Amino acid sequence: MNKKEIHDAIFNYHWMIRLLINKRAEMTGNSNPLVAKYGIEASMPIASGNVSDPVYQEFLRIERYEKNTEKIRNKVMMIQKHSKAITNLKEQVILDKLLDGKSMREIASELDMSLGAVNRKKNIIVNKIYQSIQSEQKKQNERNEQKEEICV
Repeated sequence: MNKKEIHDAIFNYHWMIRLLINKRAEMTGNSNPLVAKYGIEASMPIASGNVSDPVYQEFLRIERYEKNTEKIRNKVMMIQKHSKAITNLKEQVILDKLLDGKSMREIASELDMSLGAVNRKKNIIVNKIYQSIQSEQKKQNERNEQKEEICV
């Protein structure tokens, strides 16, 4: 994951975690059932060029949604896991406010900082998370190489 992707994951964290919370509630039975078509719409033909089976179309939609949800889950877990790399108190507060969906201006106002100072802190946070990810990947590669040496 590069720094731009980390930046985007931090700024999108708020809606991504909400989506996952709603998905969990849906899976535990708190969801609305699918609405069936009645009346004239049920007997109307579907335009040619598309697969006309509504069940198959719904299956494809759900499958696509599940793939996207898994990508989002991975991003959220990555941010949660590597946010431990942030040890400075002010940086932790800024990260928490970003993850809560606050804008940079709101954070600057609440913490009595300039917008530029908040932006610099945000860049430091992104760099620390990036370094944490790189360090983890390096350790994983070393473990894989050791396993290969043992197997040979």
